[in-house]
Amino acid sequence: MRNIALVLAAAFMLCSCVGLASEIVLRRDGSLSMSLEYRFSRELESLGKLDGNENWPPLPVGKADFERTVARIEGLSLGSFTTKTAGKDVVNQVKLDFTNLEALVRFLDASGQRASLAREGGKTRLTLSFGGGGGGVDPELLALLASATEGYSLDFGLTLPHAPELRERPQTGAVVLEGNRVGFSMPLAELLSGAEPVTLEILW
Repeated sequence: MRNIALVLAAAFMLCSCVGLASEIVLRRDGSLSMSLEYRFSRELESLGKLDGNENWPPLPVGKADFERTVARIEGLSLGSFTTKTAGKDVVNQVKLDFTNLEALVRFLDASGQRASLAREGGKTRLTLSFGGGGGGVDPELLALLASATEGYSLDFGLTLPHAPELRERPQTGAVVLEGNRVGFSMPLAELLSGAEPVTLEILW
């Protein structure tokens, strides 16, 4: 059971959490605000309370985790953090502020593998990758993940000062471009089971 808990936690980290909604707004001065909502099952939370696991919560989404992240990343500040229970879920809501895009990318992925920033010919290109890693995973484990994440999704939104260009790989139909806003939404089980991540290139 301990090994199952660790595998589940590692798999969920591919998409950062069991259910995640994030909305980012880029202002004309280059600063950004982000609203995050992490939603995960109270049953999953209990995995961290198994014998020998008490000190290892399955998902690093507590207030202390964000405070450590803010202290580590220059240009990032924590506006607020609240937590509550809603039915079968634990819900954490977070407000973050960034002084620039570089701070946002470091927050999303310091390694540059899931988030990267480039400037080309006077334009800015933000590349984001979601999910993937399900190729070659035992079908029984994927079925377990699908069951555990049923009803959860990853929802992402980015609003820019003006309409961007957008490229998606592979084409999934889960990405929308409406005016200045890019939106992406997909059930978590589908993201986890995919062999390759869904990659967005946003250029403005």
